[in-house]
Amino acid sequence: MPVVLVTGAKGQVGRELVRRGAAHGLAVTGRTRQELDVADAAAVRAAIEEVRPVCVLNAAAYTAVDRAETEAAAARTANAAGPEALARACQAAGVPLFHLSTDYVFDGAKKTAWREEDATSPLGVYGRTKEEGERLVRAACPRHLIIRVSWVFSAHGHNFVKTMLRLAKERDEVRVVADQHG
Repeated sequence: MPVVLVTGAKGQVGRELVRRGAAHGLAVTGRTRQELDVADAAAVRAAIEEVRPVCVLNAAAYTAVDRAETEAAAARTANAAGPEALARACQAAGVPLFHLSTDYVFDGAKKTAWREEDATSPLGVYGRTKEEGERLVRAACPRHLIIRVSWVFSAHGHNFVKTMLRLAKERDEVRVVADQHG
C-alpha cells in the first residue's frame, strides 16, 4: 500500500493529518520533531529512503509567532532550512512535497481575499521565515504544492478557540481584537 509521510506529526495540523488519513484507510507514517529534525538533510534523506512515501506532507514548523522575534535562528531553521532539506530530498527521490505555510507571508493590508499570485510582504520574523521556506521549496522541488493556512485550531496545542474557551470560564468579560479576519 502506498505510504504518505507526515512531518510535524505532533503538532495541530500534523496530528490531524495522521489521524484523519488513517481513519480514511491511508497508510500514513508520521514523524515528530524528536523522530525527524527536518533541518537535518541527512536524516530527511534517510527517512524518505526508509519510508519510501508516495508524497510528503510537511506540517513541521516553528509556530510561536511572537517568540520568533527573539528566536529568529530557531524559526529560520524550522521554517526555511527544514523545508529546503525536505524539498531537496523529495526532488532526489522523485516524491512530491506538500508544504504548509501561512497567511503571515502577507502584510494584512489588503481588504479582499489574498490570491496565490499576490506579492508577499511579511511584517515579522515568523512571516519572513515562512516566506523564505516557500521560496526554497519552489526552487528545490518542482513537484510541490504550498498550502497557506490560517486560524488553525484543534483539540491539541495552543490556539485561539481553546484560549477563548478557557478565558470564558475564567472571566465575566473577554476582550478580543476586532480587526483580524481569517
